[in-house]
Amino acid sequence: MKNGIRKAEAYNMAEGKLEENEIFKPSISEENGVKLVNDTYKNILSIGISTAGSAEIEMSKRAPNSHIIATTIDKDGLEFSRKIIEEKGFEEQIELKLEDVSEKMPYSDNYFDFVYARLVLHYLENKKLEQALKEIKRVLKPDRLFYIVVRSRNEWEAKLEGTTYDEETGITKYPVYSTLGTNNVKFLCRRLHTMESLTEFLKKEDFKIKYIKEYKEECYKDYKRTEKTEFPNTIIECLAQK
Repeated sequence: MKNGIRKAEAYNMAEGKLEENEIFKPSISEENGVKLVNDTYKNILSIGISTAGSAEIEMSKRAPNSHIIATTIDKDGLEFSRKIIEEKGFEEQIELKLEDVSEKMPYSDNYFDFVYARLVLHYLENKKLEQALKEIKRVLKPDRLFYIVVRSRNEWEAKLEGTTYDEETGITKYPVYSTLGTNNVKFLCRRLHTMESLTEFLKKEDFKIKYIKEYKEECYKDYKRTEKTEFPNTIIECLAQK
């Protein structure tokens, strides 16, 4: 198999796992993004609601006078987060919406003070990603910040046997680790990035890159953060400015 890793071989890549009581613990990249928020921000866009609205709730605390719009295309995820946000009393400040970032957004030009997009834009193939970045730039105020986190092409899962890559769309299709060796192998499809590819997409829309870095981070398989990935995932974190 070319450039592949069989299931047994992948065990050698483990670097430790999270304890069960760490469910819902903010990740490094989530904390890095939330810390960018300050109390001068009035309108914040969070693309892809974080698990249980954890990032949005922390943003609310840092900017108590802000209006946060958190979007997703996952109806179940939205309802799960809505319950938590209401239980914690942030429903008036955090507005949850079913919305596709790759389509035209219903906001005026230069509306948002900050845009947060963690682990969501890598689901968009090349053309849709370009459309999404155009819209994000349009609705973001001049000189304001855009925080992005995507999965890296160095992702260990993307080196598993059976992985394929579509050059036109940029989409990598790779098997779900836990289904390998079964009669029902499932696959994930993501537009995995290198630091160079993400930089190229952003610069094409004239975003300025404040910093970009790649590192390993513990992630979860499911939206509710109840099922951990077998090994740390490789992600790319970037801060851009309009």
